[in-house]
Amino acid sequence: MSQTTAELLDEYGQYVVTSYGKPFPDILLVEGDGVFVKDSEGKQYLDFWAGVTVTVLGHGNPRVQQAVRDQMEKLVHCASQSYYTMPPLKLAKALCQIAPISPCKASFHTSGTEANDVALKMAKRFTKRHEIIALQGSYHSWGYHAGVPGTPTAYYAHAAPALGPSVPGMYYAPPAYCYRCPFGLTYPACDIACAKYLESIITHSTSRDVAAFIAEPIQGVGGIVTPPDDYFRRVQSILDKYGILLVLDEVQTRLGMTGKMWAAQTFGVQPAIVTTAKALGNGWPISAVLARSDVADAFEPGDHYSTWGAHPVMCAAANATVDYVLDNRLWENVQRMGQLLLNGLHELESKYEIIGEVRGKGLMIGVEIVEDRTSRAPGKKQAAQIRKLCADRGLIIGSGGWWMNVLRIQPPMTITEEHVMQALTTLEQALEVASKS
Repeated sequence: MSQTTAELLDEYGQYVVTSYGKPFPDILLVEGDGVFVKDSEGKQYLDFWAGVTVTVLGHGNPRVQQAVRDQMEKLVHCASQSYYTMPPLKLAKALCQIAPISPCKASFHTSGTEANDVALKMAKRFTKRHEIIALQGSYHSWGYHAGVPGTPTAYYAHAAPALGPSVPGMYYAPPAYCYRCPFGLTYPACDIACAKYLESIITHSTSRDVAAFIAEPIQGVGGIVTPPDDYFRRVQSILDKYGILLVLDEVQTRLGMTGKMWAAQTFGVQPAIVTTAKALGNGWPISAVLARSDVADAFEPGDHYSTWGAHPVMCAAANATVDYVLDNRLWENVQRMGQLLLNGLHELESKYEIIGEVRGKGLMIGVEIVEDRTSRAPGKKQAAQIRKLCADRGLIIGSGGWWMNVLRIQPPMTITEEHVMQALTTLEQALEVASKS
């Protein structure tokens, strides 16, 4: 006799550690096809979170899956950081040719956590400095080294009190969170005070031993916090003054998600290091560190090793993913669908008072939910309700933000106008109910 979904979810709680929190909503996914997923009851959902912004070519993309099958027939594993193999060479060449860094070298790992850890080690080696500056509310994964340059909601609400202070040498700058400006100012009259304040941190808080400034171009877990277009250019001018490397965590903004191949290009800066993961393998676990050649060459034997790094099968998946993005010029579809989606969301913003702000670039969009627009009190309860109402109606979206009050909309880059209109219709239905609760 087969078990019910409720029984299986009970067993999940009994046997599986879910350290990030209880999976939401209470559905058991068993199948994915393109932009849709299906649960154990046979119900279909439009996935506008793409497996937490991973399956950007859609679930089970035939080209990626075939590349994986082909490589599995040749060579699955050989510890590719100890031997020469072809898939990582092909991937490194492909990524370096499109990277926002030149000349460039690439190294491959298993997750965004590991990539960010490697990037910070690399920055320290090159500069021979030891301090790091990050943005408040950022998310650079959960490794102890890479996890502490940032303060996502779950960390400062739960992990920080339990695990204690972060590693020495970490400093936090205010983000360009214009809707909730830490200085109480308004853009553009503020003259980007948050960027200017970075220099004060360098000169008055650190010991002048700063190796790198690491930031997400758009804070994902932090609530799709989208800076003004000139923010990072102002930041880079300050970093250059003090010889500090700019490290961009493009785990979520990569491969066209903001309307250009990299968010570095969207914001017009030239980082020394870029990290990326999640979508790189379209569901297969792989990450990359792309670094300026002189920075990469500073790495020494023993600085890092990963048994699964540059895994042949994962590199094959990433090669197919990159090729698919380039061959189909998906960043152009992102521009079109992103603008259509933003236009529709702005219409909903004008209609529903519980929407404080709609923001984002391309198909990386956040909808901040508030209790009311006057106080701007975070609408955590309402956001959770909207997300559940959407799931009940067959639409999966994410959540995030400092108070978990931001709806995260990060669909596959392959969506069509039909998918956008379906999502907007469902969102309006959920907003209508939540606004009257």
